[in-house]
Amino acid sequence: MKIAEASVLLVTCIVLFSGHGVCSFSYDYSATMECLATPKRAQYGGGMIGFNQRTNGSTLSSELGVSNDGLHNTILSLRTIKLEKGNLYTFSAWVQISNGSESETVAVAFKASNGELVHGGETMAKQGCWSLLKGGIVAGFTGVVEILLMSKAMEIRVDNVSLWPFTAKEWRSHQDKSIDKVRKKKVSFKVTYANGTAADGALILILQTKSGFPFGCGMNHYIVTDEAYRQWFASRFKVTSFTNEMKWYSTEKTQGVENYTVADAMVNFAEQNGISIRGHNVFWDNRVMQPKWVKDLPPAELMKAATRRLNSVVSRYAGLLIGWDVMNENLHFRFFEDKLGENASSMFYSMAYHLDPSTTLFMNEYNTIENSKDHTATACKYKEELEKILSFPGNASLKAAIGLEGHFRDPKPNIAYMRSALDILGTMGLPIWLTEVDVGGGPDQAHNLEDILREGYSHPAVEGIIIFGGPIAAGFKCLTLANYDFEPTPVGEVVDKLINEWKSGRRQVRTDSRGMSAILLFHGDYRVEVSHPLLNSSMSINFKVTKETENITVLLQFDA
Repeated sequence: MKIAEASVLLVTCIVLFSGHGVCSFSYDYSATMECLATPKRAQYGGGMIGFNQRTNGSTLSSELGVSNDGLHNTILSLRTIKLEKGNLYTFSAWVQISNGSESETVAVAFKASNGELVHGGETMAKQGCWSLLKGGIVAGFTGVVEILLMSKAMEIRVDNVSLWPFTAKEWRSHQDKSIDKVRKKKVSFKVTYANGTAADGALILILQTKSGFPFGCGMNHYIVTDEAYRQWFASRFKVTSFTNEMKWYSTEKTQGVENYTVADAMVNFAEQNGISIRGHNVFWDNRVMQPKWVKDLPPAELMKAATRRLNSVVSRYAGLLIGWDVMNENLHFRFFEDKLGENASSMFYSMAYHLDPSTTLFMNEYNTIENSKDHTATACKYKEELEKILSFPGNASLKAAIGLEGHFRDPKPNIAYMRSALDILGTMGLPIWLTEVDVGGGPDQAHNLEDILREGYSHPAVEGIIIFGGPIAAGFKCLTLANYDFEPTPVGEVVDKLINEWKSGRRQVRTDSRGMSAILLFHGDYRVEVSHPLLNSSMSINFKVTKETENITVLLQFDA
């Protein structure tokens, strides 16, 4: 049987979007986060609230029910509505402040009849222009809630408010539609005989050999010695971060004595198995997480030690990693800022960039998507800090990315809030990765993990996901994916199911009378074999499906 050659024709089409459709309906990160002179229209026409701009302008907080609680100078009551248990609600409003500071945080909260507050999101509002406040809530009960805007500002101006309900089924439907749109591409095949006529009835076998979306798992030092762990990992994942082995406290426990033995062995394993590595991390801004000898160094000595550390680890693995968490958790902590000045993080990013300019540099933080009650690391504050780093002299050209850890601990994750945070950060136009996803234990752990992973994978701005879990034999007790026999646990079954669901696997199609066939395929690498029942020949070709190419046409011609 002869193996014929084939060719791939990449046809790029420019598609203009009007702002309507699947993505704009539920994944709106096209909305600007800049302060505008005029507020934009309310999403979904206001939805359950219908609070739109009036002919005489916006509404002042003094025109609505206003109070204070000692922490907030203004608590504005927008509306009382009834929530239905299990529904997801997206919230948005345009706000500005007056009679006080130039800028101040404005937050939305949902107050239940028992007084419990569920925080739904926040923004940084200013005087004289309008800022978009986005958020949401997943209803854990059926009952009435009061929608509040809260701020330390003396007065809030609000306009074009929207609250829109989704059932869980509707939410999943929009996720699935988004996955089809942002993770797949239509591939057309045209098969002809040697004389150029259409080959009707040709059989096209399609095999995806590599996923185009990095969906990976954390890895620890057990991988060096545990063969069962090695086989379990390599059979599932092609991207990883080391949980601790590249951190400063692991590689330089004693000042001046570096030991990369374990990290190097893990890098070798990854390379041998085609596994990409995100470096985690160069620095951690938490004092508790420094090597013991680092914690009390005077500023000048700390700067020397930090410079040696950065030069050592970044240079050692230059060209071997797809990314680095240069500064870990610098919204929650400020060890280096307190010691070295406010631009410490920015300076370290600049140094890392000049040592390894081709590697993506992440700012890694927790509670930005997973905890609406933590006001330290909201999406708006994350955005502000990363913009500060990028504005530092020499940093404008560095390959920056957004790292969101995703340590979910609430019994029911607020997926609507998660989406709003991803929307806000998506306005930066930078790759977003979920870098350390794990979920607290309990009867709903597997279900919650699936909800979180589906939300991340379906969001257009997310370009990679890494789970921080693994086998119990490797010490993973929070998110245990496999038992001591390396059989999947319930959460492991979820991960295996999604790995299989998010790839095309083996597919087959037949050509029509025009020699044509088309199929929707996930992004990734493919091997295609084509045969015909009337010919004693076949042909094969390798090709890629990527998000950058709108349409792909594969041209194949039999040589007989």
